[in-house]
Amino acid sequence: MPRLVIEYVLGGDTPGYNYTGATNGLSEELLKIVWRGAFPRGQGWGAYVGARALKCFALGERQYALSQVMVTPAQDEIGRRGIRRAEIDVLAEKECIDYLAARLENYPAAVQAQLSTRPSLSQWTQIIDRKLPKLRGTSQLLLASPYAGADAWQLMEALVIKLALHRFGPIKRQTALSSFTTLALEYRDEGQIVALPTQHIRGVNAPIIHVA
Repeated sequence: MPRLVIEYVLGGDTPGYNYTGATNGLSEELLKIVWRGAFPRGQGWGAYVGARALKCFALGERQYALSQVMVTPAQDEIGRRGIRRAEIDVLAEKECIDYLAARLENYPAAVQAQLSTRPSLSQWTQIIDRKLPKLRGTSQLLLASPYAGADAWQLMEALVIKLALHRFGPIKRQTALSSFTTLALEYRDEGQIVALPTQHIRGVNAPIIHVA
């Protein structure tokens, strides 16, 4: 299947986000689901230019969308920043798991060294013991860390993937892979595991595990 791209198109009568490139082989209904889920939630992306997010969500039985999102330096027609671009792959469950497992092994050595001790024992205890927030009946695990640039956030991204792939899972799930977002500015309407910058958690009325 083609890699889908959603980006902001300037010019014309109605500038805005659109699919660009091929969408052949995918139904209109599936394209609508991808459209609704491709971008992480939240406002204020203008403060995160250069940030990267990975978002994984189910499309149906044993099929997932894996969306790689970049906050671009572009501005819209009235000069607003925070324009994002998403590249989305539609994958079978095993393909998605294999890709994420390989990605997890290919982070830089410095990230791998830190990841080996995370979650810490106390964090695992929090994950297992605490009552996790629920959205529409689905438990969520919220992680937070100070955002200090895309490279520094790789540890949070890797940690989210590690938890999503964990055999027993940090939260109850019915599939082999938890849905997740490695960088969002709002946890509501997101997946089962969500990472948030601590700069953007004011007003979050839900338990959060802070990752130093």
